Amino acid sequence: MTMPSWSIYLTFSLSSALPVCCSAFRSSKADGSVSSPIFHNEFASSIQGLMHYHSPLTVSGMSSSIRSNQSQSAHTMHPVPSYLLARASVALAVFAALLGSTAPSPLYPTYLQTFSLSHAMVTEIFATYALGTLVALLVSSRIGSSVTDPRRMMLPGLVITAAGALTFAFANDVTMLLAGRFLNGIGTGGITAMASASLYELSPPHKRGQAAILATLAFTGGAAGGPLMSSAAMALNFAPTVSPFLFIVVVSCVAGLGLAVSSWPDWRMQGVAKSGEDDPEERSRAVIPLFVLSCLAVGIAWMLGSFIMAVGADLGKKLYGLQGAGLAGMIAAIFQLFAGLGQALCGRAGPRRSIGAGLVGIIVVQLVLLALAGSRHGYLVLGLMAACGFAYGACFVGALGLASSSASRARRATYISGFYIVGYLLNALPTLAMGLLIDRIGLGNAFDVFGLVVVLIAAAGLVLTWAVRRY
Repeated sequence: MTMPSWSIYLTFSLSSALPVCCSAFRSSKADGSVSSPIFHNEFASSIQGLMHYHSPLTVSGMSSSIRSNQSQSAHTMHPVPSYLLARASVALAVFAALLGSTAPSPLYPTYLQTFSLSHAMVTEIFATYALGTLVALLVSSRIGSSVTDPRRMMLPGLVITAAGALTFAFANDVTMLLAGRFLNGIGTGGITAMASASLYELSPPHKRGQAAILATLAFTGGAAGGPLMSSAAMALNFAPTVSPFLFIVVVSCVAGLGLAVSSWPDWRMQGVAKSGEDDPEERSRAVIPLFVLSCLAVGIAWMLGSFIMAVGADLGKKLYGLQGAGLAGMIAAIFQLFAGLGQALCGRAGPRRSIGAGLVGIIVVQLVLLALAGSRHGYLVLGLMAACGFAYGACFVGALGLASSSASRARRATYISGFYIVGYLLNALPTLAMGLLIDRIGLGNAFDVFGLVVVLIAAAGLVLTWAVRRY
């Protein structure tokens, strides 16, 4: 991959986070939100939480006062807090975690040569990351519903992410690489579930669809930005085994500082305020079929994405005639770019519509790719990767939005932890199985099997999407 491509995608990934943070700092000053320490329960914070969660009544009362020209009542109202700084900090925490999880990938050939690693050891390092992530997600799923302040899990997750990055930066043997990857996994698992639930809760009710967009863009931005950052450091010979990880430490510190100083609602007071209300929307959220659909959608999306990231370049060269490693490597880059675009554009369409559109796109692209296999239409395949990435993005953002809205507030963190557990399992296991299958029957035959499995699972997802339309 050439340097201009690295620059473009690195700029795309990092710039997606910075404007949000800057606007958050400006808005937090403009709306007069109280910045309270994380564990200090001030009276002003409590009132702010009540104002936020009674916002429909407050806004209605204000509108009535304006219509009747009763300005005195209107002046006594306080602005509804938007929690922009809190939301930006949560998104930046996800971004930092995913940077830490993906930044080592381009450096493995360097580690393999420096430490004389075998390919089996490299696989073990990957598995260590998955183990750490699943352990953290399992713990989150058990205790998430009892956590009164999500920052009590996200801040330790950021500390662990920074520790994993520092371990990689100063690694001098394989033991430190294994330790660094395990810490990467724990940090990612500890942050992602609580962060997604927090973004949903911190968003105003009429903008909660944007919470899934922000979460998935932060996730994809970090996932793409990590390897691009390391690749750029290698191209510039800018301490490639050190500088990317020091940058991750800086991002983690900024996200942690933002979490600590930003205004947050009081979740316990929110529970008291809501306990006596008859909220049909709350009752309808605990719908298991919708959660099953969200897990199936993220599973098929991540299974497809991990396979393309792992063997996409080989597919381009051997099955579709793309010449040169750089051109074949564009498959992964185009896929990631359009995945982000799909998330940004489809997040406003509603979760089930996004999932349905994404599943249809995945089926169509897979059938066309299977029909073109061996035909040497390499450039057409690059275009299909754009469509495939867009469908992946639509499916992912819809799945996350549905997982967030299908659970009650008390169990949302638990549901989202389960959502990510399914995603990570279906990210890793099918790709490992396909690696074994490729060794036995060859890349072409293995891709035929994979493509048919993807089409069948996506078709089952469409059937389920239609079946749950009444919820």
